Amino acid sequence: MNMFNFFPKSLGFILLFVFLVGDTASGAKYSGEFLELGVSARSLGMGGAYTAIAQDASSPFYNPAGLAEVRDRSVMFMHAETFGSLINHDYLGGVMPVRNSSAGLGAALIRIGGGNIKITELTVDDPNSPYGQRFGYSKTESHADYTAFLSYGTKWSKNLQVGLTTKIIYRDIATESAYGLGVDLGVRSRLYKNLWGAAVLKDATATFLSYSTGTTESIYPNLKLGLAYGFSKSDFIFNLAGDASIKFEHRDESAQLSVGGASSDFMIGGEVIFRNRIAGRVGAFRGDLTAGAGIKLGRFTIDAAFLTHDELDNSYRVNLIGTF
Repeated sequence: MNMFNFFPKSLGFILLFVFLVGDTASGAKYSGEFLELGVSARSLGMGGAYTAIAQDASSPFYNPAGLAEVRDRSVMFMHAETFGSLINHDYLGGVMPVRNSSAGLGAALIRIGGGNIKITELTVDDPNSPYGQRFGYSKTESHADYTAFLSYGTKWSKNLQVGLTTKIIYRDIATESAYGLGVDLGVRSRLYKNLWGAAVLKDATATFLSYSTGTTESIYPNLKLGLAYGFSKSDFIFNLAGDASIKFEHRDESAQLSVGGASSDFMIGGEVIFRNRIAGRVGAFRGDLTAGAGIKLGRFTIDAAFLTHDELDNSYRVNLIGTF
């Protein structure tokens, strides 16, 4: 097999770019963590290993290159109770084919929010304090992060797809807010028969966040690499997938693998589909067990999944997909 068929030039350029950026990307640790939860119950059931698989209404989030494989208009609504009721997580996305189905457009909106943020102020008199006052409870506020996506994906060649996502971020954190703008770049390539590889450079230009306090921060690029292999036998379809998320934020012990300033977390999973109607899924998201199932009823598909966690409550996710 020709090496340039196995690792397309587009993937090589993305790898080179992210490693060059990585040397300067240590000052924004965890600033983009609210974008790491993922979307789609099918994805969660497979451990979040979806970079090389996404060809549906979740493509604007996972990999815009997958839009090149979209054949029908479809809409997805997802709701998740993440870590119990700690975070409410909603997703609405839609995709459609263009250019005689050799390309696709997608748009999506994510809301991630919660409440019970206690705001304190220097309002309580305290004669024992050197300032005569101390912090006291004032009120309770909520928080929410909104991200809007607009994506395009097309076939670069017979076995290579490329895509671009632009995203606008609005953060409402208690009494403060922030705005941001970012870009994701994606490629997806057939490596060998039913084996697909993909790479997505999230926040490729370093997503800049400007806060109402006058402060700023950046979400630095991180690289998602994915492999997926699918085959069918009799009435069954089998899909296996694995992803690696590579960051340059000196995460050390908080990541599954850390070398110097670089770190990586891993997602693996698989699914079995019976007669293209009923699906069962299992996976591991950063070492935590996931499982899920799906059923197709005419033009509609319902998927559900859950994620276990050692230190937090379990997460549950359900979505409805309509194809038109």
